[in-house]
Amino acid sequence: MLLRPLFHIFRHAPRVSALALALVTLVLATACGGTSPRTSAPAAPAGATARAALSYGQQRRFDELFLEAMCRKQKGEHDAEHELLSAALRINPDAPEALYELALLELARPAGADSLHLRRCDSLLRRAVALDPTNKFYKSTLANFYINEADYAPAIRIVEEMARREPSTELLSMLVSLYETTDDYNGAIRALNRLEKLEGKNETYSLEKFKIYLRMKDDANAYATIEELCAEYPYDLRYRVLLGDLYEENGHDTMALAVYRDVLAAEPHNSYAQLSLLSFYQKKGPDSLYNAYADALATDSATDGRVRFEVLRALAAAQQAGHTDSLRVLGLFRRALDLPQADRSVAELCALYMSAIGLPTDSLERPMRAILAVEPDYDRARLQLLQLLVSRDSMQAAVDLCHEGRLYSPTQLVYYYYEGLCLYRLDRPADALRVLEGGTARIDASADSELASDLYATLGDLYYEDGRHEQAYAAYDSALVYNPDNYLCMNNYAYFLSLRGERLDRAEELARKAVGSAPDDPTFLDTYAWVLFVKGQYTQARIYIDQTLRHAGDEPDANLLEHAGDIYFKCGEREAALGFWRRALKAGPDADRRAVLERKVTRRTYVAG
Repeated sequence: MLLRPLFHIFRHAPRVSALALALVTLVLATACGGTSPRTSAPAAPAGATARAALSYGQQRRFDELFLEAMCRKQKGEHDAEHELLSAALRINPDAPEALYELALLELARPAGADSLHLRRCDSLLRRAVALDPTNKFYKSTLANFYINEADYAPAIRIVEEMARREPSTELLSMLVSLYETTDDYNGAIRALNRLEKLEGKNETYSLEKFKIYLRMKDDANAYATIEELCAEYPYDLRYRVLLGDLYEENGHDTMALAVYRDVLAAEPHNSYAQLSLLSFYQKKGPDSLYNAYADALATDSATDGRVRFEVLRALAAAQQAGHTDSLRVLGLFRRALDLPQADRSVAELCALYMSAIGLPTDSLERPMRAILAVEPDYDRARLQLLQLLVSRDSMQAAVDLCHEGRLYSPTQLVYYYYEGLCLYRLDRPADALRVLEGGTARIDASADSELASDLYATLGDLYYEDGRHEQAYAAYDSALVYNPDNYLCMNNYAYFLSLRGERLDRAEELARKAVGSAPDDPTFLDTYAWVLFVKGQYTQARIYIDQTLRHAGDEPDANLLEHAGDIYFKCGEREAALGFWRRALKAGPDADRRAVLERKVTRRTYVAG
């Protein structure tokens, strides 16, 4: 479905304008402010009469209690404030300032939703207004009370009376909002006319009247309002497009088409006119005309990016609904990606569409790269592209992508981790170590603990391979601090300890935990068997090497087969051991292990090393 033309946007706009609501908030916030209205509003005759009836001592005591209540209010001591106001009102029950403050206090209490409590608040506010009818703070608060209770009729009466006494933009805007809320569109129009009389005609008020006339189905006045706007703002072609939309909505297709074409003749890439004309063709014209115009908008470099996005989104939705051909839409997306991109929206939409129609994941590389071209710090696209590159073994491309990612997002551990892994795969261990060490410097309390653990574990593997054994063990320990359940780290840590015959109890503990996490994993089982072998527990080692062989598949690797031969030899089964060693030689060991295996087979005995 296409982006709605301007007319439809106005037709279905929210009933209460954002401007009006903002002004309502402004007025009511002023009315409910912390400053006492007693000092900023003139004294009311009724209140003054009630005060004059008090003795001097009563007047003095009332003032003391009220002023102390206001001090407690400033301190947030509301219970004391309530007691003081109640005491003041016992002296002068008709003091509007005390009634008003007590009403505010009651409204702020948690019991505000109770109906009896609300009636009391209503009574207090109405008495304050009756005793001081010229006080705009009291009236604004009472109006706000009614609005909050969705009792709009009395709120309107109060605001109307205030606007008659002292018309202002804020009050009249409140009336527009209130009348629209109650579907009194004539009242809203009257309030807008009063606003225009107060401030003069302007675009905001004219558009608000236009929206209201649309809701009233008063097309004649809607036409007139837009025509006035067109005359008032001849260089703003949005209003001409609105007029065309109004013609089209009422069946005047020839006039609507003429307006759209006039606008596009004056401003060929006016996005409002383009979308309205496209919508017109979709509803009125032949499919060929609509398709040709849609294709032109999608692939014209001068088309506004928002228009291109909406056109492509509509075409993608139409294809998903079976109304157009996927190859056509895909071709348009690809042509659109060849154009300069204002933002990532079109490329992101293209990726979503490709996924929706089931294209291979490799096809996502192009839209992901288009996204990164305009928004290189958009990690979501970079990580998706990284996953794609790693999955197809494009190691150098992944390194470049991660290196750039680190420049834009230097705290993202994932880039350090994958760049280090890919560099190692490219046989650049020194560079891999440098990048991974840089990653550890970025680990803080906010880091993903599992990723931090994996980074340290990989660093440990590389340290060990580089002969830096103590640094490797320290890295493994750090990995297990960040993720005590990093079983791959435990496995490697245990295996390397066993190879050097160091901390064998610790190695056995780690290997046992790893096997416990995945009892069928041949790698974990082999490590545990080998640790037991190094500790001299040959019978137990054989139990686990047998389990390893059961789970290793038809072609175990040379290292596993050599371990099996060594364990069987120590268990006294020399012929079986020779068989495993011979199989290990056929499995293709590296040069160092081949030499050792050949000595074992030739001498028919176990050879350490």
